[in-house]
Amino acid sequence: MPIARYLLLTGISVILVSCQTIDYCHQAVVGHLEILSKCRSNASVISDPASSPALRRQLELANRLRHFASDRLSLPGESSYGKYADIGRDHLVWVIYAAPEFSLKPKSWFYPVIGKMDYRGYFREDDSRAFASQLEAEGNDVFIGDVDAYSTLGWFHDPILNTFVNYPDIDLAETIFHELTHRKIFRSGDTDFNESLANTVAEEGVKRWLENEGRHKELKIYQQRLLHRREFFREIENARTRLEILYASDIAAPSMRLKKTEIMLTLREQFRELHQRWGGRGLDSWMKRNINNGHIISLKIYADQMPVFQELLQNCDGNLDLFFKKVKKLKRPN
Repeated sequence: MPIARYLLLTGISVILVSCQTIDYCHQAVVGHLEILSKCRSNASVISDPASSPALRRQLELANRLRHFASDRLSLPGESSYGKYADIGRDHLVWVIYAAPEFSLKPKSWFYPVIGKMDYRGYFREDDSRAFASQLEAEGNDVFIGDVDAYSTLGWFHDPILNTFVNYPDIDLAETIFHELTHRKIFRSGDTDFNESLANTVAEEGVKRWLENEGRHKELKIYQQRLLHRREFFREIENARTRLEILYASDIAAPSMRLKKTEIMLTLREQFRELHQRWGGRGLDSWMKRNINNGHIISLKIYADQMPVFQELLQNCDGNLDLFFKKVKKLKRPN
């Protein structure tokens, strides 16, 4: 047995022993081994006559993005995304976010090495829905989000996957810069910190990349997208504030349930107004779904601390090396 494979399997066995459930960890290990087994170097895929022109173009773009990340964003672009894997499905994992009916405190799970996380992911959609049903039966609000990429935090060289390789240029850049930020800095047990940091760096990275490429028209469009994104999150924050006040009150459960429904319906109407003002299809799904606490916390995780990181980056005059040094020194909130 090759030594690298032996060490991998040894590490996996340790994880299995220390994980909360053998079944959960088994599916995680099998899912990731599937990805590793299907990896091919970007160069070999690009040179393969069987590869489509579209795939070649996207992998060449991914190569440029990861080099830009290393050269201009102080991110470890040379350590990831040099390989490609087609896993034969549209999404990589299905992630569960859950909270009690009258609380916005997310349920969390402990994982070896990375610590506590406020979500739980499965490589099979059926597994995620089965666990979601169990959580709902216990009285939780649950949201399942499909995810196309994740970072192994430096344990492996993450590949480009078919699940996101065909993203539009800006979305591909955001994804790569986001995941590389996790590889650069990851705080064990602090989901909000990790995701808000990665979003901040990804947005800044895309703006710098578009400027560097001379794609000024697309940069203006992207800046408008970010303004829309801020408006969207403001509505989420307004709803969250109202819900927290409601949940802290001592009114009876039936009345609390009714007022909660009113807040969620108001939020959906706010999305409808944004949709009419913006045009396009960006909020279609949010206007159709029944929003619950699980949806709220899934969004909070990715934006809650972004203002802190944006201000810090501005105070560093945009110097990302200095920014990352200061990020590492930030204290955890009490």
